[in-house]
Amino acid sequence: MTMEITGRPFPDCPCIAIIEPMSCTHPIAPVLGNAHAYDRGVAAWQEACAVWPTLAPLKATYPGFSSWYWSKVVPGVLRGTRAILRQGPLNAPLGLAIVKREAAENKICTLWVSEAGRGRGFGRELLEEAIDWIGDDYPLFTVPAQRYEEFQPLMERFRFYETQRLNSLYRSGIVEHIYNGQFSAQQQS
Repeated sequence: MTMEITGRPFPDCPCIAIIEPMSCTHPIAPVLGNAHAYDRGVAAWQEACAVWPTLAPLKATYPGFSSWYWSKVVPGVLRGTRAILRQGPLNAPLGLAIVKREAAENKICTLWVSEAGRGRGFGRELLEEAIDWIGDDYPLFTVPAQRYEEFQPLMERFRFYETQRLNSLYRSGIVEHIYNGQFSAQQQS
């Protein structure tokens, strides 16, 4: 299956990208203005497509996850304001982190470790890499109530401090524990 990224919105389940000439209104068009950016864009798109099957199940947990990934994360990777960090092979990652480094906010947006990778240090390694990439020892990070206990050892190890609790931030009726800063619903990034 071949997907083109010239149309909107981004596909729910892309496979291989062919970046054709695109309109200036496409979210990644300004990033791909020269040959080097074009090559980097193709590689980033291919990696984003390759890890998507691993991340796609998060759509069931987080409403709007697919739209957020394709309209914010992938263009941000191309601009250099976001990164997808990986532990393990591209086609079967053991862990993934999506991070954001912008003037307004430094954030670990997603930290995921496979069942097979849990308890093997992949979460710790991803957090170290995320902190290094972001350039901030205390980036914003949120943890849902159901994962709070499981994340506590990492939060203590990295000296992340809970600064806020918000109800229904991402999902109705679910408390999100906010670390290292204040978060408002308008920031959903």
